[in-house]
Amino acid sequence: MPRGNALIVDDSSTARIILARLLEKADLTSKGVGSAEEALTLVHQEHFDLIFLDHLLPGMDGFEALEKLKSQPETRDIPVFMYTSQNADRYLQDARARGAAGVIGKQVEREQLIRMIDAILADNDDEPYLTAPEMSAYQTVSDLSTLRKMTGRLSTLEIAYEEANEDIRAMKQHMARVDARYQEELETRIGRMRRLWMFTTVVFVLVALFLGLQINSVSETVDGLSAQLGLITQMIGGLMELVSGGGGG
Repeated sequence: MPRGNALIVDDSSTARIILARLLEKADLTSKGVGSAEEALTLVHQEHFDLIFLDHLLPGMDGFEALEKLKSQPETRDIPVFMYTSQNADRYLQDARARGAAGVIGKQVEREQLIRMIDAILADNDDEPYLTAPEMSAYQTVSDLSTLRKMTGRLSTLEIAYEEANEDIRAMKQHMARVDARYQEELETRIGRMRRLWMFTTVVFVLVALFLGLQINSVSETVDGLSAQLGLITQMIGGLMELVSGGGGG
């Protein structure tokens, strides 16, 4: 049983897929749309426990959509996270001022996202972001920032790789179905051709037999007519002889 349902609002299908896979790891179902207008319609039709909202969208931008969500009684209590590549402190402050629960980068780490979701779904009042790890004497803030970015990108690449494998597997299954349908249609056509050839052969044999019978019948008729003509000739010759003989007497 999923722990919750999330709405992903991003005009990039790739970004929606990547975040959906991350949410799946956190045992959340999700639905994605490509515009704020679609999202504002959908939130009144389905229940969502979390909303991930991109900033740059076609038509209404993310901040406008956030303000509308927070101004409506039906949606103002849904935690909304800006899902964006912008990471400036000023942007975070603006997002919080408009009611966002936080800002998540497009290269977010899987573990960080899961912990944040755990805190939100548990109604934890603590800050949903992870605390910064302790630095050793040889580490700097820049090193940790770079490491976090690399980890996030590796997680993104891992998910993209898994998605590509699924697409390849789906394509292979599709090609197998297409090949099966082609073989079925080919066998059907071959069967039809065989039946047509057999029908044509039978018709040809029947026509040949019919013509043979007709030729024999015609030959017999001709022979009969010849015999009758011969008989008529004999009868005419007999009559002529009788006529001639009577005249001589």
